Amino acid sequence: MRVFVTGGFGNVGMSTVRALLAAGFEVSVFEHPSAHNRHMRRLRELVRDSRGRITVFYGNITDERALSEAMACIGGGGPDVVIHLAGIIPPLADEKPELAYAINVGGTRALLSVCACLHPAPRIVFASSVALYGDRLANPMISVADALAPNDTYSHTKLECEAALRASDLEWTILRLSYVVSSDWLPFSPMLFDVPPETHFEVVHTEDAGRAFARAAMVGGTGRAFNIGGGPSCRTTYRAYLDRLMRCFGLGNSSFLPDELFAKGNFHCGWFSDSQEAEDLFHFRSKSLEDYYSEVAWRMRVVRPFVSITGWAVKPWIRSLSPYRGVVGPAHSLRLVGEIAEYHRRSRQDPSLR
Repeated sequence: MRVFVTGGFGNVGMSTVRALLAAGFEVSVFEHPSAHNRHMRRLRELVRDSRGRITVFYGNITDERALSEAMACIGGGGPDVVIHLAGIIPPLADEKPELAYAINVGGTRALLSVCACLHPAPRIVFASSVALYGDRLANPMISVADALAPNDTYSHTKLECEAALRASDLEWTILRLSYVVSSDWLPFSPMLFDVPPETHFEVVHTEDAGRAFARAAMVGGTGRAFNIGGGPSCRTTYRAYLDRLMRCFGLGNSSFLPDELFAKGNFHCGWFSDSQEAEDLFHFRSKSLEDYYSEVAWRMRVVRPFVSITGWAVKPWIRSLSPYRGVVGPAHSLRLVGEIAEYHRRSRQDPSLR
């Protein structure tokens, strides 16, 4: 089977490409040219492990000509399946809403237009989001049948993309991803505070998310939307999640981050009441929340003692990131955490530093 993946160098994109290659498929990745240098190491790893079964094309997702030329290079008349992951996500989507609409909505429409001209037309597997359900603090149990209530730029673009897909004559499947976790992510940004502490989370590990897309590519066009979450073993609250993460970083529990530093609402996420339906069809789950915490702890094992000792400086700096209370931490704390993050990044690339 020939699979065409847009946005294949992103977090879920890389997991999806690896899952497709592991299943023995021929994979074509379509990425923006800027991704080439940013993800050079990842690209080398994929090419090395693919045994000649991966091809990378570069272009703008809104450029129908570039998409058509890329698909024309695929043997057998084009791809059998297109997995559409490319898009602008928060915080950039909120900072540049016009760009988000151009890439997310315009790119999806361009892709659908190109696919509709192919014979036979490929099936589409589209990456959507739990953000479509809006703020679910008062009612955290979420079902695909629930009314959609997008409340930010990103979720509004996803709503329009889903509508365009449903209006097309193509076979399609929509996967609405829950909060995707990856041990590569360090939560040191203002977005850390955009989630009310009492928010319910049903996370999905990036590897499981990638498997979900790969398995959805294998299943015939369903014409359905599915909620993609990790199930009961991946459920928690944001406060409990922060407690575990901060311990992994060597900072103790999250009590040094009081509730007043966090948003009071207008976020999303919850527990999926129907995510088992996707698991029953796609069989993608292999990771629990405990697995994720163990991965983070392993990645931080070298720097954790150092962070523990310097917590007196790191904690005020993390608090200063909150946009809900303008507290500025010491300047040297900023440098210190920057050095920790840089060491963490380098240790992933150079085994001798681990």
